Amino acid sequence: MFVRPAALGSAAVALLASALVSGCSGGSAEPTSAKSPPPSAQEVAYYRCLEANGVILEKRDDGRLRVDKDRFDADVETKAAAKCVDQLPPEQAAAPAPAEFLAKARKLSACVRENGFPGYPDPDPKTAQVELTAEQQPTYRTPEFQAAAKKCSSE
Repeated sequence: MFVRPAALGSAAVALLASALVSGCSGGSAEPTSAKSPPPSAQEVAYYRCLEANGVILEKRDDGRLRVDKDRFDADVETKAAAKCVDQLPPEQAAAPAPAEFLAKARKLSACVRENGFPGYPDPDPKTAQVELTAEQQPTYRTPEFQAAAKKCSSE
């Protein structure tokens, strides 16, 4: 996931929410395999910078690096992202999210609102990403939010 400077603070929440939502798929018949291009040198440099600043990474089957969601630390990721902002690859247009993923993201948002966070926004209708303002970000960096998001991802 690439995070633009304006969204650095929401990177941790967006990453957590997308990891939780993607981890709760209902299990369809066959996995799909869309081939991604190999990671660019700039993408690798950005992730290596994150890693050098304390973010724990893992390598996907396709060779791309990603944040290890099982050992994710929002504070470490936010600080590392701020240090590595100059190494971000150019912004790419987001691909539309599949309808099933968008439905799960909407369900997660509604559940989070029902579990103590009434101001939690709905995901973007095209990308399924949750965008947070700088004022909203501290609310969603708490153990209480993480517990609510975890509960909602298992429902």
